[in-house]
Amino acid sequence: MKLLFSSLAAGLFFITTTAFGQVQQLSVKDSIKTFYAQLFEELKGNYLHTKKVDWEGIESYIMKEAAKSATLEESLEYSVKLFDTIQGDHLLLFSEKNWYASTLGKPITAEQFNQSLADAYNNNKPFEAKVIEEHYGYVLIPGMLLKDATREELDEAAQKIYDAIVEIDKSNHIKGWIIDLRLNIGGNSNVMLTGLYHLLGNSTTHLVLDVDKNVKTLTSLNEGIMYKNHKETIAVKPNVKPRPVVPVALISGILTNSAGEFVILGFRGRKNTVVIGEESHGSTTANDLYDMPYGIKAAITES
Repeated sequence: MKLLFSSLAAGLFFITTTAFGQVQQLSVKDSIKTFYAQLFEELKGNYLHTKKVDWEGIESYIMKEAAKSATLEESLEYSVKLFDTIQGDHLLLFSEKNWYASTLGKPITAEQFNQSLADAYNNNKPFEAKVIEEHYGYVLIPGMLLKDATREELDEAAQKIYDAIVEIDKSNHIKGWIIDLRLNIGGNSNVMLTGLYHLLGNSTTHLVLDVDKNVKTLTSLNEGIMYKNHKETIAVKPNVKPRPVVPVALISGILTNSAGEFVILGFRGRKNTVVIGEESHGSTTANDLYDMPYGIKAAITES
């Protein structure tokens, strides 16, 4: 009897785990299908070059291949193939575990890096503001991706940059500023530009165009507030008069990308401004973040 019970228990355990495995497998497939269905919906509706894409062909292929994955996370690797196929060199996905981007961007080799710059990048060197040679302000702005930030948190991030610059300017006889963007691989350009209000003043930072080169968005700064098409997005609280004509040098590098390049664009019409360094990486298309199923974010190129 004891042996029979053991055999029954083993059989029940086998049946239960087998059934559970099937449920899990179906659940993964359903999750993959749900995720990619929404990703394709957002891409079809919002991707800048959507009209050039054979969506039916690529969707059926990606759906079929992604469904073979053992986990949802594993299936996200197929988004790289998707992005490359539709020539989306600035498209990205962010999950809790990883991020997935097109491979079409400009390749960078280790030989291209100055060692100190490579070390700073690998060590995630943070934002920094300081005085150098007694009379020059130096500001290092690395990439700043604030995926889930509230409006309050975005304002705080911009205010941190603004306050650091103003504090240096008030406490020293600053003759000019250096804005170092060599580690700025992207993120929230509006936070960076708003934080630099003391040096930009009231100005139009950039225009965003649709695929036909029509103006889609006008982005401007006024009294510390950034507006997109006259709608307030981010703000700092200015406490001194801005200095929009003090000399500024911006340093670009091979890593300067996306939002880092938008910062440079924001200074293009400014007097007493020079850009020095290396050619930047080259992602001057505008992305917006979309909430996807299962906590994943998609950065989709819209303009």
